[in-house]
Amino acid sequence: MSYFNPERRKRKSLLPLLTLGSLCVFALYYAFAANQKTVPVLPENAVRPHLVRWLEENPDAWPAQDPIFNPAAVRRIYQRTDYRLLWFDNYSLSDTANDLLKQLTAASSGNPSSMVDYRYHLGYFDRTLRDTPQRLQMAAVLDVLLTDAFVSYAQDTRLDKISPKSRPPRDITPVYHSEGGFQLVGLTSTRQQTSSGSKYFRGYNRSSDSANTNSRYYTRENDAYRSRHYSTWGNRNYNSRSYNSGGYNNRTYSGSNYGRIYYNQGNPATAGALSENSEGPYIEENSPYGGDLYAMRSELSRLRNLSASGRWRPLPPGPAMTIGARHPHVGLLRDMLALYGDYRSYYGYGGYSAADRNTFDRGLNEAVLRFQKRHGLKPDGIVGRETRKRLNLSPAARAQIVEINMRRRESLPADLGDRFIQVNVPEYKLHYVEGDWVKLSMNVVVGKKKHATPEITTRVSKVVFNPTWTVPRSILVNEILPKARANPAGMENIGYRVVSGSGEHLPLTAKNLSAAGAGSYLMRQLGGEDNILGRVKFEIPNKHDVYLHDTRARKLFALTDRDYSHGCIRLEKPRHLAEALLRPEGNWDQWRIDQLTTGDETTEVDLTKRVKVYVTYWTAWVDGDGQLNFRPDIYGKDGLEANQF
Repeated sequence: MSYFNPERRKRKSLLPLLTLGSLCVFALYYAFAANQKTVPVLPENAVRPHLVRWLEENPDAWPAQDPIFNPAAVRRIYQRTDYRLLWFDNYSLSDTANDLLKQLTAASSGNPSSMVDYRYHLGYFDRTLRDTPQRLQMAAVLDVLLTDAFVSYAQDTRLDKISPKSRPPRDITPVYHSEGGFQLVGLTSTRQQTSSGSKYFRGYNRSSDSANTNSRYYTRENDAYRSRHYSTWGNRNYNSRSYNSGGYNNRTYSGSNYGRIYYNQGNPATAGALSENSEGPYIEENSPYGGDLYAMRSELSRLRNLSASGRWRPLPPGPAMTIGARHPHVGLLRDMLALYGDYRSYYGYGGYSAADRNTFDRGLNEAVLRFQKRHGLKPDGIVGRETRKRLNLSPAARAQIVEINMRRRESLPADLGDRFIQVNVPEYKLHYVEGDWVKLSMNVVVGKKKHATPEITTRVSKVVFNPTWTVPRSILVNEILPKARANPAGMENIGYRVVSGSGEHLPLTAKNLSAAGAGSYLMRQLGGEDNILGRVKFEIPNKHDVYLHDTRARKLFALTDRDYSHGCIRLEKPRHLAEALLRPEGNWDQWRIDQLTTGDETTEVDLTKRVKVYVTYWTAWVDGDGQLNFRPDIYGKDGLEANQF
């Protein structure tokens, strides 16, 4: 009997094939995983040719748009390290580089000046630190700019250009100077491990580690005034809601009217801390007032001659430029500012070489700052889009603007008076003038284009502390009534009441709101902390129902363009203006004004010596220093499109 069964031989086992296939899959997986974990090794001297070329042999070959602000210091650092990468671990940023990026971001976040971002190359890092560098040249550029930013930060720290308040107290790596050069000190707490510094330059953490206090190097603060104590007069009760400013004479005012700083006078024993409503001491500026028509004629003649000469050329489109930049447009910028009179040393040194001419140096930076101040721009020294627009306003257009504003000046009295207030709408400024000297200047907020602040000539008749606000009809219908119907209790809490024909204050019921909407009743906001007019109002009689007043929206004064109101003029320093106007009336000082701007009782003070007020629309004028100033035509009154930025 044969045991051979041909049917059984046809059935092959799959186990060997499955085993072999599994082994192949595992082998491929481990090979792939091992390849993923392999870190490319950066040769030690791979970037040396690039660094030697950029820092030693040919600095003009530098490929990045951002300049090297500290070329000598950067060159010395790389010379000592034999031109090796300092901030990379193979192709990834080192932990020390991540610490530096975090430090630069924190320092920049505490400073509003865009110059800090530029000197620390934050914009460049934001654009490039998104992926691991794939080319040696890109890694070399990043390394050099990190070193340059590090040196700039070290210099700022040693020179105290960046206030310690702007740097967080923890998780920040400070800088110190050692024998081996600049180094980073370890963090005070556990460092967060990361393989890339890009997270700090994509807008994620720009403000997370920064304090709210601005640097004293870039912004002026009056911290010295906050620690002073001021004398008071003793306890006074103001029971009268309205009185004449000259009738309050039971105390002799002992301060000088021509001193620069006016402190409170009185019994030192009753001295108290500075009120939270105070703006500090009133400090006179004593700068010359301009507005000279003869000077305008001289500038008009100069601009016409410049236009006829054909020497002016517009600045072509190009990159933003600031100190340290090297670009052909820098030379054109130098020529243009020399023609405008802002670059005053161009012809004094006998010209420049081609390299020096196209380098943005300190003298050119000062000229750019001067130009920006004359045109109402943020004085940051950066020739960006807005500065370039103003630069390219031709001499012919400027001459036309000057001629228009000469006619505006001629429409006013030749002698504006011994004491007057000028609010120049396009300038967003108020100037209080005594005897042709500006005693007080402040930022103001003016009307939007659809609620344009009018040009008026009037006088200050009354100063009102804790004023009430009777809501104008248009604002009542379009803004206040919808809010009152939606939340009557909330509107009552901030002082809104319906006012009947007899002057009675009524609650915000549906019936009363309907009567106010129909025009039978008025709506009024009581004086106090929440009042939309703030704590001080200056009545200036005019047919447009426009006045000067305080405001709760203080942040608007920090903006460059400040056309946000419904036509009235909001003041940055209303208490200082009240003190300047009331001081010649009698016994007025800072302490008395501070006391009247607390609580919610309304106090009206009639002026016996009424000061003139000129609300002007000057888009060009000559200031007290003889500088020709320009401002954009925010309401389109000049009829010149070139000046409507």
